[in-house]
Amino acid sequence: MITGGTMASKIKLLRHNKVKERPEEGTPEFDAWIRDYAKRTADFYLDETREVPELDPDTRFLCGSWDFLTQTDKKREAEDNAMEKAEDQRRRSKLKILK
Repeated sequence: MITGGTMASKIKLLRHNKVKERPEEGTPEFDAWIRDYAKRTADFYLDETREVPELDPDTRFLCGSWDFLTQTDKKREAEDNAMEKAEDQRRRSKLKILK
């Protein structure tokens, strides 16, 4: 509700998705935080024990999440069909019905 040009109450986030706030740059806390973040990230990407799905030999690049790579063909096809249906509905919503 707006009263007198100002907001009566401050908008609150429904879901706070940041696990840890980032410290101010140039502080010792920031240096420790960035070292820890870099180590966790490197450990994730360089972990040789993690199971990687087999890719087609013609694959030239890799993008997307791990969930997408491990999806079954059936699940991926269902998702593609849903996206196509949504696109069709979006196109049809712009058409005008003449009687």
